[in-house]
Amino acid sequence: MDVVFDRGVYLPEVGLWLDALRKQDTSVISHAHSDHTARHRRPVLTPGTRLLLGEYLDRSEPVELDFGQTLDFPDCTITLYPAGHCLGSAQTLVEIKATGERLLYTGDLRVQPSPINEGHQPVPCDVLVIESTYGRPDYVFPPQEEAIGTAVRVVAQWIEQGAVPVVMGWRLGKAQEALYHLLSAGFRVACEDSVYEIAQRYEQAGVVFPGEYRPGNGECREGEAMLFPPGRKSREMVNRIKPERRPVRYLELTGWAAGPGVKPWGRGRPGDASLPYSDHADFNDLVAYVDTVRPRQVYTVFGFPDLADHLRRKGYSAIHLGKNATEADRAFQMPLL
Repeated sequence: MDVVFDRGVYLPEVGLWLDALRKQDTSVISHAHSDHTARHRRPVLTPGTRLLLGEYLDRSEPVELDFGQTLDFPDCTITLYPAGHCLGSAQTLVEIKATGERLLYTGDLRVQPSPINEGHQPVPCDVLVIESTYGRPDYVFPPQEEAIGTAVRVVAQWIEQGAVPVVMGWRLGKAQEALYHLLSAGFRVACEDSVYEIAQRYEQAGVVFPGEYRPGNGECREGEAMLFPPGRKSREMVNRIKPERRPVRYLELTGWAAGPGVKPWGRGRPGDASLPYSDHADFNDLVAYVDTVRPRQVYTVFGFPDLADHLRRKGYSAIHLGKNATEADRAFQMPLL
């Protein structure tokens, strides 16, 4: 089956878009992060993703599919399965009626367990389109409990020293995971407003956070941990509300902290410390997932081409799609044109 990658994944054989970034008549939206969404006329998505997107799709005609529920099209059917990345995140299984061929698009994939997301589900397929955000051998993460344990010890130490600890995580998904872990460790947490509002939507979906948290754009209270998205605006906001003569310490949770040039404690990343904690699969998890679902053809998207090269050396027919495709990818694809 041909696969086109152009600001989204397109399957020309059945005329179907997956995570299109240009407005389409119909497209699957795998999850609620903005780099996978557009205001399609008829978006197909899970109830969890619809809840997180809020008013974004109010002028659309969303089609909500529960996990395992099948939607029928003239030339194919689609079924959504958990991807583990954030609340409602879905893999899309496309089954071609004429041939019975099964194509699986993972969207952003997370293999390790999460206390607030639906766990991923491996889906056997003939063709696999898999993200490769961390598709380089450099990006292998330590056990999650190790990273979280270190984060808890560091935050406690900073509070004891009289500093304002600010944990930085992406506002949708990772920040709510960080919130869950901080509350589980007994901290009181003040959240940046958008982080707080998204946490409230998680609660609407049935997630229970184990402690007290509040919106924290207005004040900084002694003994609290603060939870903000990364970026200059967050730093400016923290500096406006922090008490005088109290230093601010920043702890970043990101998979990029595992990359080349990052020293122990994450030196070389923005902030005082960075820990390799991600809501994506790392390199080893991506390879293991391919081995589990055993496709005859693999396409990698949204990241490094190294994963496709590694899979070819393991004996898979694998091609990286995107502007950063290598000469080997292009040469490997030529017989398919």
